[in-house]
Parts: sequence; C-alpha cells; structure tokens
Amino acid sequence: MATFAKLVKLITSVMLLSSFTVHAEKLLTIEHAVETALERDALINLYQSRSDAYRDQSIAADTLPDPRIKLGMMNFPTDTFKRNQEPMTQLQLGIQQMFPRGNSLEIKSQRAISMSAAEKAKTENQRRKVIRDVRQTWLELYYWLNAERVVSKNRGLFSKLVLVTKQQYAAGRQKQQDVIRSELELGMLDDRELKIKTQLEITRAKLAKYLGDDFYNTALNETLPLFTINKNDNTWLETHPLMGMEQAMIKASEKNVELAKQSYKPSWMLDLTYGKREAAINGTERADFVSAMVLFDLPLFTADKQDKKVAASKSRLNGALSSRQERMRELNKMWQSNIAKVNKLSLRLQKYKTILVPKAIENTKAALYSYQSGRGDFSSLMRAQIIELETQLRALRLDVDHKKTQAQLLYFSGEVS
Repeated sequence: MATFAKLVKLITSVMLLSSFTVHAEKLLTIEHAVETALERDALINLYQSRSDAYRDQSIAADTLPDPRIKLGMMNFPTDTFKRNQEPMTQLQLGIQQMFPRGNSLEIKSQRAISMSAAEKAKTENQRRKVIRDVRQTWLELYYWLNAERVVSKNRGLFSKLVLVTKQQYAAGRQKQQDVIRSELELGMLDDRELKIKTQLEITRAKLAKYLGDDFYNTALNETLPLFTINKNDNTWLETHPLMGMEQAMIKASEKNVELAKQSYKPSWMLDLTYGKREAAINGTERADFVSAMVLFDLPLFTADKQDKKVAASKSRLNGALSSRQERMRELNKMWQSNIAKVNKLSLRLQKYKTILVPKAIENTKAALYSYQSGRGDFSSLMRAQIIELETQLRALRLDVDHKKTQAQLLYFSGEVS
C-alpha cells in the first residue's frame, strides 16, 4: 500500500508539473507576439513579392526583343500558279531583329532594379511598423490588465471602508452621510472597473488582429521589455527604410530622364531574307536570292514629343527630390519629439515610483488611522484613498507610455544589436 501511495503521489506530481508547464508555455511574451505577427503579416509578403518581381523584370528588360521569322512567296503568277513560270517567283525565308533606341534596354533594367530596391525598403518599413504596433498593443494590454488589478485591490479597500463606516455609525461615532458616501465611492469604483474591462477586451481584439484569434485569451507573460536605444545616433535617418524608398524612387526617376533622352535616338531593325527559286520550264537553273535591309526611324520633329517627354520626366525627378527632403524633415521632427517625450516620461516615472506612490500609500494609512481613532473626518479619508488609487494608475500609465515611446523610437533607429 505504501508503494501504491507513493506511485499515486508521483503521478499526481507529474500531472501537476505538466499542467504548470503547459500553462507557462501559453504565456504570451512580447517577443513571441512580435515573431508571430511578422510571420502572419500579408503586406510584408506582398512587398517582398513585388521586389522579387522587379528584380526578375530587370533581367528581362535588358534582353533584346525576340527575333521574327518571315515566311512567304514573292511574285507568284496568278494565271498558272506555277513556281517555275516566272524568273522572279521565289519562296522566302527571313529573319528580323529589332534593336531598341540607344541604351534604353540597360536603362530599363536599372530602373527595374531601383523599383525592386523601393519595394525592398517598403518591406523593411512594414516589418518595423509591425514590430512597433505589436509592441505598443501588447504594452497597452499590459496596462489594462494591471489597471484592473489595481482597481480590484482598491475595491477591497473601499469595501472594508464601507464596513468600517457602518461600524462607526452603529456605534454612534459617525454620521449616516459617511456610510452613504462610502457606498457611493464603491459604486463609482465598480463602474470604473467595468470601463477597464471594456478597454481590456478592445485591446485584446486589437492584438488578436495581428496574432490571430487563437491568441485572444492567451495570458501575458507580464515582464516589461528592456529596450536599448542610442539617443545620440545621428546616422539612423539615412538608413531608415522610408529614406531608402525615397532614394530608390529618385534613382528610378533619374533613369526615366535618361530613358526619355534616348527617344532622340533612332531604333533599328535588321532584316535578312533568303529567296528560293525553282528551275525554269526548260530546265535552266536559277540562282537563289539573299536580301538584307536595315530599317530605322527618324525623330525629326521633337518639339511636341521627345522634348515634352524629357521635360515631364525631369519634373517628376524634381518632385521625387522634394519628397525626399520633406520625408527627412518629417522623420527628424518625429524623432526629436519622441526623444523629448521619452525624457520627460522617464523623469515623471522616477518621481512617481520613488516619491508620489509611497507618499500616497502613507497618506492613506495615516488618514485611516485618524478616522478610526476619531481624530479625522471621513472626507479626508476618502480623498486619501482616491489619491492613492489615482497615483498608482498614473504611475502604471507612465511606465507603459514610456515603453511605448521607446518602441516608437526603435521604429526610427532600428534595433540596437
């Protein structure tokens, strides 16, 4: 029996350990959330596919057009339909090869490479956006989960406060108004808890949009991430994918200008034809013919066509250059704004954690002691309790906003290895 009891105890321990392990595996870390979202994001795959398509297109664009085969009959008599009646009757086999204007093939290939680079930059930018958005959503969910706990904990304190006021009133030491107000504050706290639960569900749904419905009810591994940011890095702007996209579009516009200038040059076509002739009716052999021709166009009237093409492509290039400058100013402004924000949040968070939250807790304890001993009034106690709740929630919000701002900065500067 002792052996059997030990065996049962061992099996129970293993089952509990397995249950704990499975539960632990279900905890959603911020890193796992980001990894899952990146795997599921459709835009990343879309931009990458476009980049691959442009890269393949660049190879095709730098290839001569397919040659044309020409088959036919020339000078065929319609009175007898005999191939040996007339000396000029012949069966023809020819080949034609087109040669585009100037260096247009190479320029088109380089333009496709630039477009591939632009889509590659979009891919990287979308990857950074997904990382930022998932991190910020995960952090927002962290806030509402912990806000719910803070309010729930304070609800217990408010419930005790209702009990205390009722006891004090029953003993004739306090007024009935104190009981009514304590119950009112408890009801207000219940309403606040309901609002928090609503925001909690909304944030869960937002995170599930990135991760899938399977993660909707997954518990968080509530360890706040440690983000490493180099605030003094001045090189991130040139390497940001949005700037890479703008630069790629400038290069593509430059190639469009070069391509437009090629329209001043003629395109060429080479035609090589072999003509087979039959022997004459009297048996005399006839020589076969070989013909070679070169065809080309003459861009003589350029004012309304070629000149306008070049002017239009130059205008688009100027627009691309202006877009790059505006993008640089915009990104730099957002970087500076978020740097200032994260610095202020850091100072406020430190003050709340080291001074305001501990003081608020002490103030509540002192007010409760004074009220129970009859030396303090109920209004002071309620005010102290509410201040403690608000201070804890503000400290939590500052902590989360600080991390969310850091996640925004990492979108700009990239991950620090």
